[in-house]
Amino acid sequence: MDENDVIDLVCARLVSQGYEITQRLTTVERGVDVIARNRTNEHRYFVEAKGGTSSREGSNRFGNPYTQSQVFDRVAKGVFTCLELRAKHPDRERNHILLALPDARWFRSYMTAVIAQLRDAGIDVWFIAPA
Repeated sequence: MDENDVIDLVCARLVSQGYEITQRLTTVERGVDVIARNRTNEHRYFVEAKGGTSSREGSNRFGNPYTQSQVFDRVAKGVFTCLELRAKHPDRERNHILLALPDARWFRSYMTAVIAQLRDAGIDVWFIAPA
């Protein structure tokens, strides 16, 4: 499951919860991966997504899961990005920061140690599995 797959599934889940997707980036674009807005209550989601394999055909990792150290790197960067997003959008009532990760062994392993602290910081974590 690459980052684009994670983004697709997160967007589908948010839409099913009444959100409209106002920004959806691919792996070749820079910025917030997904921004979603609920028209009824004006709540917004800012999503940082990470994949479990490369989405770039021809790369060494294309179609192969990331190694444990590569997963650590992606988790660390995702956590930092979410902390930056929380700093930019401090209203916890209306602005939701979300780290979306593949539901895979190494991602869960690294997140177990810090998930409670992320929730305390106002950052949600969704583990995404293929439907």
